[in-house]
Amino acid sequence: MRFLLLFLLLAGASFASNPFLDSLVAYADSLAPTAKLGISLRSVKTDSLVYSHNGNDWFVPASTMKLLTTAAAVQSIPLNYAPKTLVHLEGIKRGNVFSGALRLEGRGDPNISARYYPNALFVLDSLTESLKARGIDTIRGILDLDTSFFKGPRKPRAWRQRFFDAWYGAEISPLAFNDNCVLIEIRPGAKDGDSALITIIPDIGYVKVKNDITTGGRRANHKHAMDPEKPEISFTGTIGARVQLSTVVLPVRNPARYFEAAFLRSLENKGIIFIRETAVYRKKATDSIVFTGPPLRSIMDEVNQRSQNMHAEVLLRTLGQLDRYDGSVESGILSTRVFLHNAGLPEADFKMADGSGLSHQNSLKPNALTQLLTYMKKQPKGNVYYSSLAIPGISGGGKRVDIEYKNKVRFKTGFIEGTHGLAGYIAADGDTLAFAFYFNNAQKVTESLARDIIDTITGRIAKHYNSSEESALEEGKRLWNSGREIRNTNARINHFSDRLKGKPYLLGPMGEGISVFPSFKPRVHFKEMDCVTYMEHALALAYARNYDDFFNILQSIRYKNGVIDYKTRNHFLVVDWIANNKFKMNMEQEVFEKEIYKRRFFKDSSLVNPKISIPFLPKDKAITFADTVRFAQDTVFGVAILSELPGLDAAHTGFIVGSRNKPLMLRHASQLRGRVIEQPLSEFLKTTKIKTPGVAFFRFDDD
Repeated sequence: MRFLLLFLLLAGASFASNPFLDSLVAYADSLAPTAKLGISLRSVKTDSLVYSHNGNDWFVPASTMKLLTTAAAVQSIPLNYAPKTLVHLEGIKRGNVFSGALRLEGRGDPNISARYYPNALFVLDSLTESLKARGIDTIRGILDLDTSFFKGPRKPRAWRQRFFDAWYGAEISPLAFNDNCVLIEIRPGAKDGDSALITIIPDIGYVKVKNDITTGGRRANHKHAMDPEKPEISFTGTIGARVQLSTVVLPVRNPARYFEAAFLRSLENKGIIFIRETAVYRKKATDSIVFTGPPLRSIMDEVNQRSQNMHAEVLLRTLGQLDRYDGSVESGILSTRVFLHNAGLPEADFKMADGSGLSHQNSLKPNALTQLLTYMKKQPKGNVYYSSLAIPGISGGGKRVDIEYKNKVRFKTGFIEGTHGLAGYIAADGDTLAFAFYFNNAQKVTESLARDIIDTITGRIAKHYNSSEESALEEGKRLWNSGREIRNTNARINHFSDRLKGKPYLLGPMGEGISVFPSFKPRVHFKEMDCVTYMEHALALAYARNYDDFFNILQSIRYKNGVIDYKTRNHFLVVDWIANNKFKMNMEQEVFEKEIYKRRFFKDSSLVNPKISIPFLPKDKAITFADTVRFAQDTVFGVAILSELPGLDAAHTGFIVGSRNKPLMLRHASQLRGRVIEQPLSEFLKTTKIKTPGVAFFRFDDD
């Protein structure tokens, strides 16, 4: 986990009127003056606007456009609809030999992959097993790829050309295999100078790789280039001998041919000989094999929870085919506009260029989207639509949305260059709120900051409309009372750090509070924690001999001299947090020298970048130390996982728990595990993806 925290917009108090929301909007505008913020909040119960800021302006929606695509689909397509893949036998069977054409007809099943099946070839193996069951062991003829279910180019015209070199820009075909992508795994050779080892998954002989990656250096430093038409990828660069694995997911060219190659591989695996002959007798199919894929609900889940662009584009074309007998983008968009018109929704407030939202030509008005969401929630199929959306921290893109009331929100995220969006539903006391929040023209705003603004607004609204949640200070008092009889400071740190195990992980849950610019995030937050705020809360509970002192102690740990301000927050772990709290460094063997980029972090050229020397234990020696050292009595101290990133002193931190009978244990808020956990320090060091030269241990004050 990176130590540098997100910051923005959150307070313990919740808004009670539009003026408060106006103040949040003004604050967001001051922080990102070049970006445009759009907010629409609507009561589903009364279908009336609760709040609107630029709600009738046009915004690029990014992937929140999928909410329109799936709304039109679920209203127009039967819920039991499931796409099919067919093999038509157009020829003559004599004995075990079939002569003629196998027509492979795709009807838009996007899930012929390992998503719902044991492996990527499972569906095709089922089809070829059916051929064997018909007594066929040899095929003489052709494979005819029938992609007539869809019309138009495989590469959507509205997408930017460079998108087609990324997995999210996979080409569209009614015959699709493995999301029309491959996974490339790259491993180092045995020694420096050797060629890297490249594996293609699934390897069906379709994608060709030119490998010019050599083993050398300290990390993976390679790049690739894709042929614009052929399934050929060239790799160049280096990969360090100690790098275990480097991966990249890339799209294929001409997905129908990719499907054909996979089908041929399945024939081979099942022992069916295929002899390609063009001069064979072909007649109308006398037999067909059908495989029925997962139903509409499964496709909608992939679209709205995991934001699968290929699934969304397949769904739009399927809508056009089923509704208008024309599986084109244009027909799908027309069917969507008819849906809006028939629903009495403002069709003129939606401009649609694709089904996925990947095109910058899409645009909509936030107030129109909340009107659509309100309409859908009240429909007979509304629960299906609602349940297809993501849940924060649980499904799909929701893992990104860090808000306090996770069980109160269903949503769809959106992001393309300069555009951020979040839309969906917030459960409220006696009502449901439809919301749509957007940042456009945000090229100069960091991705994490723009997302944090939107996510935080969502969290504050959820908090305001759900009055039953307990306050952080109330929870803190109960925790403090659990250790009030423990006198020894080290034992108190051990106790409270242990009691906080299991708390969900959230990067950057705290800020300066509503009264201090520039953050509305709360100054106390027990519901979720990152690695630093976990330590801060545990230490403050331990140092507070009276709970009334807890808040001030927490702030004095978090800010230099207890002065609550963004500029005085102890952002950098070693140079600020450890130094300003006068925690003592010890158990070192070498010195880690580094310049800390404070000037870049604060965007202030007047600042001086400090140069520091950090005493530390190299990683290999730290692993040995963690496995072998024992303490006569239970001991708790701190650890800084140093960072190799330029300008950053440490990437992670936690408590080290030492005892007589166990190896050193790391008690920390783990981003990977999603909660506060305890694990052997050596295990963490051996498995972490953090690029670290080693660790620095530090001990806490005794009082």
